[in-house]
Amino acid sequence: MTRLSDEHTEDLIRESLEHLATRAPDGAEVRDALTQRPRSRPRMALALVAAAVAIIALGIPLGLRAYTTVTPASPRNADWAVLPYKPGWLPDGLKELTRRAKPYPGPQTRTWGNGEAEQVQLTTTPLDVRGGPWTIAPAPNQIIVHGRVGMVSELYGDATMLTWTPDDTYLLSLTLYGIKDPRGVGQRIADEMVRDDRARVSGELRFGGLPADLELSGVYTYLTLGGGATELEATRIGPPTAAAVVTATLRAERPDSGDAAPVPLKIRGADGFYLPERTGRLGHEDATVAVQVEGGRWLTVSGKRDQATLLDIANGVQLIPGDYSWFGKPPE
Repeated sequence: MTRLSDEHTEDLIRESLEHLATRAPDGAEVRDALTQRPRSRPRMALALVAAAVAIIALGIPLGLRAYTTVTPASPRNADWAVLPYKPGWLPDGLKELTRRAKPYPGPQTRTWGNGEAEQVQLTTTPLDVRGGPWTIAPAPNQIIVHGRVGMVSELYGDATMLTWTPDDTYLLSLTLYGIKDPRGVGQRIADEMVRDDRARVSGELRFGGLPADLELSGVYTYLTLGGGATELEATRIGPPTAAAVVTATLRAERPDSGDAAPVPLKIRGADGFYLPERTGRLGHEDATVAVQVEGGRWLTVSGKRDQATLLDIANGVQLIPGDYSWFGKPPE
């Protein structure tokens, strides 16, 4: 196998991983959740960033245009919340932990893990019509999946990625972490990949309104020890790789106040509070408004905007039914 050779790409991967590592959860929480069939908060940010950056390095132009809605006539996954592929086989003990999707043409990601070091992530991206570099990769680095040429590469750390096209619509990237014989195991997973088109990223939040320069850029669903959690992201209108400017979250845990004192604030007609930028247990935290909603969970809106803007977004957020029945299960 060969490493992705672009020096800038390696630096970008490293910087992204180091930045997001500050937000990673305690592994014991994930392990406990899987053992008890409860709820864990696996924020698989490291896996997502590594795969997404690698896709960019492989030449997939995720940032060609802004995406607010999907063109109905598009033959490529008209509903970006539907996950088109799933593994037909995974090593024993791996259970689904997270689902994440971005509007077309952004990636869709599913993660399976065992609460320890072993983890498998599947990222699906609309296929670039130009094809990919795997067709000219050295023979030792090529793989064949149902007659189609793909490529295997080492990523930062102990990660191994297999990339191939199962059809003329999608690019699949399978990233394996902490797996023994990752090329062999990855090849079997790729060989047994099947169409899904039923699984969805179905969270419990919708933005009711956003500032004119922002748009929905992703939905992320996972479970915590206290129950299901949903995160919505909004970025500035532009490339889909842009960092989130505002994040809305619904989860059981009260937001961390860190070194800031909560300022009482009426939100959605109830008693909530405002937190300025602060240092918390996970490092730097953006300004946040938070309120406890029906059922006892916390709705928070945070980001790089002033208090009035965050409050306006929080007041407009819609709470809807979500689906977490997939959590902690192998592919069905």
